[in-house]
Order: sequence, then structure tokens, then C-alpha cells
Amino acid sequence: MNKTMFPSYDAMCQQTALEIQKELSKNPRLMLCIAAGNTSLGIFQALIEAYLNGSVSFRQASFVAMDEWLDMNEKTPDSCGNFLVEHFLKHVDFPSEHIRLWDGCSQDPQQECRDVEAFIRNNSAHGVIDYLVLGMGMNGHLALNEPGCDFRGRAHVCDLDPVTQRVGQKYFREGASLSGGITLGIGNFRDARRTVLLANGSHKAAVVKKLLEAPAATAGFPATALWEFDDASFYYDKEAAALL
Repeated sequence: MNKTMFPSYDAMCQQTALEIQKELSKNPRLMLCIAAGNTSLGIFQALIEAYLNGSVSFRQASFVAMDEWLDMNEKTPDSCGNFLVEHFLKHVDFPSEHIRLWDGCSQDPQQECRDVEAFIRNNSAHGVIDYLVLGMGMNGHLALNEPGCDFRGRAHVCDLDPVTQRVGQKYFREGASLSGGITLGIGNFRDARRTVLLANGSHKAAVVKKLLEAPAATAGFPATALWEFDDASFYYDKEAAALL
């Protein structure tokens, strides 16, 4: 995994957005997967601006969400799907049939997992996610792959670590009961042709230090799985590097 420190959050997001635009120019059918969360906001804004000024189009591309809270979907205020729609998807030109968000309200969550994986296979020219942008949780989770997860795992329903249950409340204006999730697995992420993990802000300094000082990949800190990925980069800003 390559590592790059950026002088600011904006610089980190601009670099990531530029990479996505270059990949789209080479492969208009790009399968894109970007985490729902505050870390992604700068990337979303940069991509929206590029779309509005005519520099990029998503008309042939596809977007797959990486996770959702159980008992929620994009119609649930402050859910992962709702976050993606409000901050990115409704502002650009993905055709609706090229977008796959999770339905955490599904009566058959195992079928939902199979359907999301089928969407990736059927809509990507390569049958996998082409460009993956991950955030890293305060416990090192990737999407909702919590500490102790199977690094070979595919899309699955999961229980939530207490840290995720607590930190996840920041997205909900009126609080929420966060007991479980549904998510792509580390195995799906490993298949991606290009992966970027982002971290920003002084509040992430301890987890950035833990990741960069990890001697090997360990399920107890899921972000270390990226040490074993073929084409992965870790981008972090100066504030997140405060303890290095």
C-alpha cells in the first residue's frame, strides 16, 4: 500500500477526484464505490463541480454503495443511502438504473447481498469495482467490516462494534438505534482494481498511527487488510498525521 500525506483535506480530496476523472476518461463504464461519510464530502464536491463545468460525465458509469444500517434505506433520513443521494448522486448524471444502494429494510437480507454483488458483476466492464474510496472508522473498520471480520468475506449482514454504534450517532439529527448493518466485505474490496483509503483531521491521528505502525494485516484492525491489496493507496492530511 502506497502512503501519501497531503498538506490539507482539500488537497487530498482534489487529488482523489482528479484520479476518478482520469479513470472515467479511460473507462466511461467505470464502477465507482465511495464511502458514505464526512470524509467523502470534499470528493463529492469536487466531482459535482467537475460535472457542472462539463469536465466529467457519469452517464455511462455506475455507482454501488458499500453499506447501510439495518432497518434503513435511502428513504430513511440520515441513512448511508440518503447521505449519498443528498451529497452526491442527485447532483450528477448517473442514470437511475446505474445506481445500486442498499435496502437495509429488506425482508431477505441475504438475497439483498447477492443482488448487490450481481449488480457489480453485471454493470462493471471488469465485473468488479473499478475505483473504491474507503474511509476508516475509529476502530479501524472499513465500511461495516468490524474488528474481527473475515478478510475473505463477501457481502454480508453484520453486528456492530460498540465504537461504531457510538460514533455512528453523529450522522443522525435525532439519534438512531444502530444494532446491525449490511455491507460489502473485505473480499469485495480486495477485488477492486484501484483502492484509496482516506483519513483526515486530528481526531483520526491515533488510528492513522495505529495503521501505519501495524507490522502486518490483522482482523482486529480491519484497515490493515489494505497492506495485502494489489493497487491501494492511503491518503491522509497533515492533521491526521499529528502523532507520526
